[in-house]
Amino acid sequence: MEPSDDIVTFLLGAEFEGRPLTDPEIFGGCLLLLVAGIDTMWSAIGATLWHLASHPEQRKRLRDEPDLWPTAIKEFLRAFSPVTMAREVTQDTELGGCLMKAGDPLLLPFPAANRDPDAFDHPDEVILDRALNRHFAIGVGIHRCLGSNLARMELDTAVRRFLDRIPDSTLADAEAVMWSVGQVRGPRVLPLDFGT
Repeated sequence: MEPSDDIVTFLLGAEFEGRPLTDPEIFGGCLLLLVAGIDTMWSAIGATLWHLASHPEQRKRLRDEPDLWPTAIKEFLRAFSPVTMAREVTQDTELGGCLMKAGDPLLLPFPAANRDPDAFDHPDEVILDRALNRHFAIGVGIHRCLGSNLARMELDTAVRRFLDRIPDSTLADAEAVMWSVGQVRGPRVLPLDFGT
């Protein structure tokens, strides 16, 4: 029987600092793989549906221009980045006049970086055909999310299917929309009117 090349088999044979991974480490890795995309993706999907509910011209463009979907998905991820990464300061330092001590928690605001006017023209606008879109929504370089391709596919599939079945949804009550706070951001309450 040929050895498998899946991630679980990889973890079973992996080593850390010259020793095999322990069962709790393997279980933790598998659990992370299972749940990591749940909160983030329903947040990205919800934020995208929230946006499209109040932008009928963009819903129409997506229906009329199917080649627009790949750039639109990248743009939704940029504009509504669901994740803010947390790290720990490793040594006392100062950045931009802010003193930080070793051990302090630190949030890396990917959503803010994705709205940097030095990197994006009209950063607060959702531009479905944005050509230059090097966002950080799913990490970058060696820190790119392991599930980034799956995440884009899930967002694409969910939003397309929603618009296919419910092409004219609108916000039923904009004041009732409730957003989460913390490391994962997205609408937790999103009352939509599906039209007739």
